[in-house]
Amino acid sequence: MYRSYALGFQPPWLSKYISSLNFDTEICPYVIDVLKVHIHQLFKLGKLGENDVQKLYKLLDEFDCYDIKGNYEDIHEAIEYFLISKLEVAKWLNLGKSRNDQVATAIRMRLKEDVFESVKVVRDLILTIVSNALPYLDTLFPTFTHLQPAQPTTFGHYLLSFAEELVDLMNLLIVTYEIADKCPMGSAAAAGSTVPLNRAEYCKSLCFNDIALNTLYATSSRSFLLLYLTSLLVLSIPILRFIEDMFFLCTPLIGIIIVPDDHAGTSSIMPHKRNPSTLEVARAELSKLIGSVTSSFTILKGIPSGYVLDYQQLTPLIWESGKIFRFTLTVVTDFIEKMKINYDAIKTTFRYPLLAADVAEYLSMVKDIPFRDAYAIVAKVAKETYDMEQIATRILGEEAKNVLEDPISKRKNLGAPGNPHPIIDKIKKSLDLINDFLKKASEDISCDAFDS
Repeated sequence: MYRSYALGFQPPWLSKYISSLNFDTEICPYVIDVLKVHIHQLFKLGKLGENDVQKLYKLLDEFDCYDIKGNYEDIHEAIEYFLISKLEVAKWLNLGKSRNDQVATAIRMRLKEDVFESVKVVRDLILTIVSNALPYLDTLFPTFTHLQPAQPTTFGHYLLSFAEELVDLMNLLIVTYEIADKCPMGSAAAAGSTVPLNRAEYCKSLCFNDIALNTLYATSSRSFLLLYLTSLLVLSIPILRFIEDMFFLCTPLIGIIIVPDDHAGTSSIMPHKRNPSTLEVARAELSKLIGSVTSSFTILKGIPSGYVLDYQQLTPLIWESGKIFRFTLTVVTDFIEKMKINYDAIKTTFRYPLLAADVAEYLSMVKDIPFRDAYAIVAKVAKETYDMEQIATRILGEEAKNVLEDPISKRKNLGAPGNPHPIIDKIKKSLDLINDFLKKASEDISCDAFDS
């Protein structure tokens, strides 16, 4: 191992403590890609022959990232010593490069793919929300503030609120991708190398869009990982809000949402129970991201410039968080696709004063009563009865039907439930941009500018 040249033997239990080998499998294929490009650079410098290059490529293709024998500090050491054990010329491999620029490059490559996959699952969730919202654009649905009956909307309008928020927040992931899409390779440990390596060729061959120019920044920054993790957490917030809504709306005391059979659980003693089991797990899983964000910021807080082993403890949190986020969104997407609404329960909620504000506005707009006076009139009656029809009838008499009938069509403000098409148009345009991003990112990730 590297330490044997200068530091001698280290007890295995301490070696294992500082080793990242058990979680380096996440970046191992990308490390191999980086090494192939570096080998090509050494060939161009005349340090490796063409036959040597082909033998090294073949050995790298044979390396098993998931079955590593030996007590190594990390995947870089394991691969290098595997190559050296097979081929003497592999001792040239580390000329001009460091584990620092190599791992920073591999992490960015791995992150680009992670962001790509995360954008896909969010896109699929948005598409499912929209497809389930469109049939319900005229279906009455209550809104709540402070968990009290508030105003009328439609079920489609309710669902579209989440779709619009998610397309806005999706930009966080796209920005993360753009920042991660810069190549650190050729920066060596911190300040470059006296070996004349071509950083532009590294960038092109490894399918990056640009170069992380400052060599110290390139090797010692992990802020792009924090941005990714924070983006996942921020995107989780509206999803967690939706989950909380479902808990409230699916309880039989409200009963507006019917939990799909696939997503329901029951009790070992109470046979009547129909628990929203998958969403309970989803709430817990997404909440783990809060802990990951806190841990990640704490790890990176106050670290000096230059590589430190603290960095390697960060990456497992990132990869695990991405997996949690994507799998949980797949579960939530399936729930939305299969859930049903209970029309009878919705009718019951409209007995409550969801149209109280409409009555006050009617008094102001039609009867020319100042709004605060109109508000006081409605409030006084609402103290005596909480039944919407009685409130409207006591105040407006036969004119009550002008308020009670078809309340959605009266809400034509931009983005209100009676005017949903601007929302749909915005979401569709945003989805087109997201699909354009996915197409380009897919080409970047799968590009073969460097063909061994």
